[in-house]
Amino acid sequence: MRITHMLVARRTQNYIQEAMQRLARTQEQMSTGRRVLRLSDDPPALSQLLNVRAAVERNKQYARNITDGLSYLDGADTALGTAGELIQKALEYAIQGANGTLEKDDMAAIGEQIDKMIDELVDIANTTVGGKYIFAGTKNDRPPFRRDGDTIYYQGNLERVSREILDQANYPIDVPAVDDSNANDGLFGQVDITTKKVGSGVFQVLKDLRDNLYNADTSGINNSIKELNAQLDHILRYRVQVGARTSHFESVRSQLQDQEVRLTQVLSNLEDADVARVAVDLSRQQLAYQAALAAGAKILETSLLDYLR
Repeated sequence: MRITHMLVARRTQNYIQEAMQRLARTQEQMSTGRRVLRLSDDPPALSQLLNVRAAVERNKQYARNITDGLSYLDGADTALGTAGELIQKALEYAIQGANGTLEKDDMAAIGEQIDKMIDELVDIANTTVGGKYIFAGTKNDRPPFRRDGDTIYYQGNLERVSREILDQANYPIDVPAVDDSNANDGLFGQVDITTKKVGSGVFQVLKDLRDNLYNADTSGINNSIKELNAQLDHILRYRVQVGARTSHFESVRSQLQDQEVRLTQVLSNLEDADVARVAVDLSRQQLAYQAALAAGAKILETSLLDYLR
């Protein structure tokens, strides 16, 4: 094989280019602190690395879902607490009206207070969290409850709001505001799907108490006292459910945080570079690159004039 100056020049250029590529890759590892930069760097490790990264991203999404769910649950707990206080206050008014010492006008005045409580309860039922009405089902972009005269209308739907907090694990984060059956599963009563009118439930109990106070009906007021106590128990059951779901979400969030620490460590083991070793490699490759340049300059300085001397 005949060795020409052109062949030497090309080989020298290739050697210098390869040395430059190795140096550039090592510099990139040094600057990023990562060992695996491309698919070709470590295919077996890369497959595992992609799986771990996907798991990290899923956990981050689950954590966001949990945070969103907890905001819903916190809002519901606050609303239930306020509603319970309102019913307790109405109960105190009812007991006051049932003691037989008030004049009819005084009882009517208490009835006016109860009527204002109905408006207040409508406001509680229209509680929002992050711009969403938490008692509206999935139709939560507008107030679900509306009072027109003496009628309460429900403008939401009966679909539950849920969040996925683990793989294929969806849990409701809302409280069913109304139901369309006789199961008394709705927090605020039952709704007629056709007319959207809310019947029975706490709104009806307050309206009955108000009317009994207007009419100075002591027997009816005593019956309203029983109904109010039942509504307090009804609200308390939902508040216990909300508390249990909140504890569940917080427990899962703690588990996800522990998993994130472990997955982050796995990622570090898979892709992080050994900085000390990379620094040694960088120095060695810089020397090799400089040597290649020096050798190339020495070899390629020969020209036609050298042969004419």
